Amino acid sequence: MMTLVLLLVLLLTAGLIWFQGLWGAALALVNLTMAMLIATNLFEPISSLIEGFDGSFTYLLDFIVLWAIFVPTFFFLRMMTHLMSGTRVKFDMPVEMAGRTILALWCGWLMVCFTAFSLTMAPLNSETPAGAWGTPQSGSFLGLSPERMWLGFAHSRSRGALSRGNFSGTSHPEDASYNFEAFDPLGEFPIKYHDRRVKYAAESEMRVAR
Repeated sequence: MMTLVLLLVLLLTAGLIWFQGLWGAALALVNLTMAMLIATNLFEPISSLIEGFDGSFTYLLDFIVLWAIFVPTFFFLRMMTHLMSGTRVKFDMPVEMAGRTILALWCGWLMVCFTAFSLTMAPLNSETPAGAWGTPQSGSFLGLSPERMWLGFAHSRSRGALSRGNFSGTSHPEDASYNFEAFDPLGEFPIKYHDRRVKYAAESEMRVAR
């Protein structure tokens, strides 16, 4: 079931981007990548800040905050790049068709990675949502594990220009001398959210039993 959901995400995103042409697809690729990185970098400190005021939405916060940052950020970047590139660059037809197809599929795969990553945090009332992630080591989408691809990419980028402050006091031993915290510094993300799903599913069963 999870494979079907992610396949639909891939096809829908690629289809929408393809009709924007090669130039529009190139802009969309940049906008998607930046919006996803910004959302991934900021959702944890913002969720922690909100949770400090009200901890009753712990299982919802990370998923909701991630998408609440991503969606407006993407549309803002899209609007800005559209305003700054009012004249579309034209290409020869073979280049146009090949380029828009490649970039559309690239954007689709990016969206699959980000969606799978977000769904690992979603409170779906199941230890294995839609049959995926039965263990912290297992992946999704026919074993390609797009969520792990995004985890690795986001971690690498969060140690550079998109680094964030050390809000939790945790850092990788190699980063101890720097005043920043890489995303998922200790590689515990899959374990952390697998344990959360197990706990959330158990608590939901207890509520139903009552």
